Amino acid sequence: MAILTKDNVSSLSARISRTLIGKPHRRDEMIAFLKNHFRYDTMNSWNLSTSYAANVKLYKLDWPSNDLEARAYDFLDIEEAYFGIKRLFSAFAKSHDYRWQANFNGRSSGYIVLYQGKCEATDYKTRCDLCGTLTWYATEQACKVRGCNGTLLLLEEPAYQISVLLGKSTDENEDFAEWDDYDLGQRIGLVWEFDELIRACEKEYITFVTNHAVVEKGVMVPRTIRIAEPVVKRGLAHSITKP
Repeated sequence: MAILTKDNVSSLSARISRTLIGKPHRRDEMIAFLKNHFRYDTMNSWNLSTSYAANVKLYKLDWPSNDLEARAYDFLDIEEAYFGIKRLFSAFAKSHDYRWQANFNGRSSGYIVLYQGKCEATDYKTRCDLCGTLTWYATEQACKVRGCNGTLLLLEEPAYQISVLLGKSTDENEDFAEWDDYDLGQRIGLVWEFDELIRACEKEYITFVTNHAVVEKGVMVPRTIRIAEPVVKRGLAHSITKP
């Protein structure tokens, strides 16, 4: 039998509330929804900056069985298990012109946080057709990266840089009673969409775990080592011997 804690009850109540009530429309409901929404740090706890968030630790997810939940811990360090979630993050950010983005935070990446971000045009002029390096060279020429045989080609359109405003809070200590109905509705739409993203990520991860198994394979990883070789001079090998 599962042990109910204050954290579990809060999560369960939120799920039931969303299922029975749905998206808030009345002004008092919208204010209560935003004020009571779970929040988490945008950087570290000492930063004192938080935003809307969700606890996505494995024990918080809606697993169809205890066995599947137990097996899910084997996937925490499997990179492929997060490819689908990263695609969802990317689609969410793109739909908001990267002004709003979602990403993991916490010591064990157990939280997904709604971040503010931006997408800005850069001053880069050329890009290597082989290694992809962006440069400020204004003419097409050989790539300057050591060991790369590519060519710097002029960009046909500006290159953009996407960034997250780490440490920037969202609506922290905000008095929503002072907001007009339009701005309140806009924020409800954003946070509700963020919550929908969380559920999509949860479904994505559960589906991946359901359809995959973790197996161990030996992989040969080449590494560079340093060795001593005899110095060859005029056809003769010179070596150092003990006196």
